[in-house]
Amino acid sequence: MSGSQRVDVLVVGGGPTSLLLTSLLVRSGHKIITVEQYNKFEQGLYGRACMLYAGSLEILDLVGIYERVADIGFRVQNAVTYRDGVQSSSRGWSFTQTVLAESDTMFKYSFSLRQKYLEDALRDVIQETDISVVKAPAKLVNYHIVDSPGHPIVATIEHEGEIQEVYCKYMVGADGGRSTVRKLGNFAFPGTASPHKWVRLDAVVKTDMPLSQTHGISIESKIYGNVLWTPTDSGRTRIGFVYDQQPGTQVTEDLIMAAAKQAVHPFTLEFVLLEWWTVYEIGPVFLAGDAAHTHSSGAAQLAGVLGGLYSEVILDTYSTERRRSAERMMNLDKDIAALISGRIPDHFHAPLDADPNDYLAKVFSTNAMFTTGLGISYDMNWINRLPTSHASTVKIGHRAPDGLLFRSGRAIAQPLRTLVGYTGRFWVVIFPGKLEAVGSAIHLNPQCTTNYRALRAAIDLQQSFFNTWPVSWDFLTILSGEGSLPASQAIGVLPLGKTLYDFSGEVYTKYGVNDHIGAIVVLRPDGIVSFKTTLDGSGGQQLDEYFTSLASHRVRDSRTLGQQERSSTGYELDVPGEEPAQVRV
Repeated sequence: MSGSQRVDVLVVGGGPTSLLLTSLLVRSGHKIITVEQYNKFEQGLYGRACMLYAGSLEILDLVGIYERVADIGFRVQNAVTYRDGVQSSSRGWSFTQTVLAESDTMFKYSFSLRQKYLEDALRDVIQETDISVVKAPAKLVNYHIVDSPGHPIVATIEHEGEIQEVYCKYMVGADGGRSTVRKLGNFAFPGTASPHKWVRLDAVVKTDMPLSQTHGISIESKIYGNVLWTPTDSGRTRIGFVYDQQPGTQVTEDLIMAAAKQAVHPFTLEFVLLEWWTVYEIGPVFLAGDAAHTHSSGAAQLAGVLGGLYSEVILDTYSTERRRSAERMMNLDKDIAALISGRIPDHFHAPLDADPNDYLAKVFSTNAMFTTGLGISYDMNWINRLPTSHASTVKIGHRAPDGLLFRSGRAIAQPLRTLVGYTGRFWVVIFPGKLEAVGSAIHLNPQCTTNYRALRAAIDLQQSFFNTWPVSWDFLTILSGEGSLPASQAIGVLPLGKTLYDFSGEVYTKYGVNDHIGAIVVLRPDGIVSFKTTLDGSGGQQLDEYFTSLASHRVRDSRTLGQQERSSTGYELDVPGEEPAQVRV
């Protein structure tokens, strides 16, 4: 790696956030270089973050990564708390069980997987496309902005003893708490340090603690705070606790094991193998790594801008959306760190004899949806638009609800969120309405048939954005009920995209759609609801206006760019009680 090179994006960092972004951008066909200062191919297998909650698992599933690690990690489906050896199921990490039981997520568990396994899976995906993308060890030395409309950022990279200049259109800093990008750019990132230190260790252990190999466990210790215990991959156990290191003392492996045995008292603990341990300060809190696991990486927005589809304004949403969540997470982390350490923050105004574990349970319970990633939401912005219709009650800026749907002729249902997997495109989900008996067959009800035809006619117009844009969307049609006729006959026109059936009406209910009226809901590539409108010609026009507003000037100024090939031939479908409909194929 020497001389100079031009790329679309330079990604700095080699953790899950940067590797996920890299994999999605490479998948979209863009030229990327990712640099990581440590050689993670040789980095120890053990340590670092290990718990993924449902929201993170949904994102990994959306982008096709979860299947690569599903057989490695440990599914934590239950949690208990021990205090003085007495078991309780209503404190500690039990908040996840309540949230997951009430949620429609298909991931009814947390997933304990040490971070390197996830990074390995992401690197494998990247290398299947291009083995030269990830450089490690490679270090960002400096960067500066130049007056160049094409590649305005010039970064100096050191790799294998050589210096190279990388010219890029965009640079992404995802290089952790000691971020070089942030330091070189003088970007302030305040954090609040804590006087406490934590121990984290991975080990093969023997214990007489009940449920130690099946449950996530909290142990309320008077000396070591709220002790974390969870099974993880490969038959190992992750243990974490507050550690009061005495001034002038050196922490050793023997001291760590002795402290761990005291932390789980009154249960016994024997170490068969201590693979990894660390002592670190709690804080400051940084979001480039762990916190980003609860968000999408913004790859679709960046890929769309690089491809000339979207206006650069769309990139501003990444910061504005995540700032509110980041601030909330920082405040939440400070409270949790204090409570786990046995101290109640002043703003709780707790009585002197209050138990920190009681307040910790309240914090977990109150923020459960946010913590699991299922309740993260974003305000209205350039992408998330205020609805002009109440055809659906689903909330803009929120996670798209999930539910089981059937493909015609298949006996096994599929989750909706699996069907709208990551393609880098928006999903236009159409709810035509309910199938009803019309004569001897099952058809879409007459009013919805009329509305669906009007929508189809609006979309088929030669000047429609669907016919003048490069493809940046996919369609999905969801019918309520069951039917034996081909979807094109049941609806009366050729359906838009794949057709799925909501046998029970569950999905219609979750999206708040009247099955006698129908609706249209737009999902962002990351599975967030961004727009909704009516099922009719007016709805088609509003879709046109919505996508046009996101378009780059180049696309808007050339509505014929990327003309989709469509035949002008058609055929007619005869639906009882309706005039024949012209169907374009």
